[in-house]
Amino acid sequence: MAKAGKRTNPIILQAGMSIGTNAAEMDDDFLLPCFVHYPPVDLCLNVASRGMVVEGRTGSGKTAILKYIDAKTTNSVTIDPTEMAMSYVTNSDVLRFLQAIGADLDLTFQVLWKHVLCIEFIRLRYNVQSETTSKSVFGSIFDRFSRDDRKKRSVTYLKNWEGKFWITMDQNIKELTEKVENEVKAEVGAEVEKFKLGGQYEKRLSSDKKSEIVARIRKIIHADQLAELAGVIDILAELEREDKKHFDETKYYIMIDRLDENWVDVSIRFKLIRALIETLKSFRRITDLKILVALRSDVLERVIQETADISFQREKLDDYFIRLKWDKSLLKQLIDTRIQTLFKQRYTQNAIHFADVFPYNVGNVDPFEYMIERTLMRPRDIIAFVNQCLKTAEGTYEVTGQTIRKAEIEFSRIRRDALEQEWQSAFPTIERLLDFIGKKQKPVIGLSEFVDGNELDELALAIDSDASLSEDPLHVAAKNYCASSKPDHYDLLRVLVGTLYRVGAVGVKLRNGNRYLYSHNDEPILSIAQITEDTRIRIHPMLWGSYRFPMKHD
Repeated sequence: MAKAGKRTNPIILQAGMSIGTNAAEMDDDFLLPCFVHYPPVDLCLNVASRGMVVEGRTGSGKTAILKYIDAKTTNSVTIDPTEMAMSYVTNSDVLRFLQAIGADLDLTFQVLWKHVLCIEFIRLRYNVQSETTSKSVFGSIFDRFSRDDRKKRSVTYLKNWEGKFWITMDQNIKELTEKVENEVKAEVGAEVEKFKLGGQYEKRLSSDKKSEIVARIRKIIHADQLAELAGVIDILAELEREDKKHFDETKYYIMIDRLDENWVDVSIRFKLIRALIETLKSFRRITDLKILVALRSDVLERVIQETADISFQREKLDDYFIRLKWDKSLLKQLIDTRIQTLFKQRYTQNAIHFADVFPYNVGNVDPFEYMIERTLMRPRDIIAFVNQCLKTAEGTYEVTGQTIRKAEIEFSRIRRDALEQEWQSAFPTIERLLDFIGKKQKPVIGLSEFVDGNELDELALAIDSDASLSEDPLHVAAKNYCASSKPDHYDLLRVLVGTLYRVGAVGVKLRNGNRYLYSHNDEPILSIAQITEDTRIRIHPMLWGSYRFPMKHD
């Protein structure tokens, strides 16, 4: 039944109607005109805030925020990692040798990032666009600090690069990598040459020999370059303090996006991202500079998996993360603004809102409430659902409840595919897990129900026997399960449920009387120790359409 007594949308819904695209980088018609300014945006703009890593799931608005800041500020630059020519680093025989013998490349990669960020800040702050400008800027820096013995090495470092700071970033990276290569070859060149000949030379080296080489390399590369670059940052911070004496309060923004793309070989990608995160802290000394790195939650998960050691702990970095979280009112504001923009741009100057286009309940449920429950509270989800409804309703004036249900089937199928793609890197078993819980053909399942029958045994065997899944945390649990003469079903189920909760596929009710917890609303990670035999899971309503579940639920 319609909420209004008369039609409030005078325009017929036509083919091709859309309130935006899924990708922010392709959403120019709507992104800035319909941008919702919410608390994380202020944290990103505030140079005094520690937050530097903009973390969120795919579609949560990371790129949108960076594009907004770039459009609204006068001193900003965005680094595209695909333009950094990191393939040179990947293909370096020297670095591949060091990685093969177990050398920690983290400090080497930190040197690279510090160098790149120093270059970009100097370019941005002093508007360096040519070799002449570059030499002029560095000449003044040299004159200012050349008599300071504490900064002599750092000034020399800048002097060596003064004619190269204006060249492209890939050239800088190539030259910096070549410098590392030359220093390593001078120390262990013979070993690198033997490695290049093949035959898995690194495996024939004894542990003692590897340790000796690693120790020698650490001495000649890391300490000197890191100290020099730390001094460069100090110089830039001191220049900033002098500018402030002259009431120069200019703020600068360096932004890095697209780290989830194939900008460098996977063998070093997550190590490079970890090194970048570690590097950011040192630039806090430059208080008029804000570095912002957009990072997908699943990529962060993979970084932690791939580079896990005692020095890299999630909680130690919390202050540096800006986590994106939306609520219903913000998402409703976003959708209303986009619908108004759509109709104003193409059809009418009259104010058309969501309620005008979606005036009918779905059963007894408000249409927006129904739709938002089937999202992970992200802009991309609700935009995609509205677009699917508009497509399904082509040729009519309004979107009915029946139309929403029909559109939900396709929306849910696409969301499931997107969920699998989003988390495939961190959890390669994700598709199998979604198939596994779908076999029960109902939205709410008690853990004890998975113990009956052979389905859990079959899943464990399939995961254990698939070598391509070895990076998945569930692989170890499946291997232990299969190796045990009396396997504990719940040991495996705890890891399974923890993974499904983490990716947002299920809500978890830990015990009777509790509410369901969801990773997008509550804690992003659930301790598996909390999961018991009494735990129940509720498949997220976003996926119900893909499973063809009945619309009634508990």
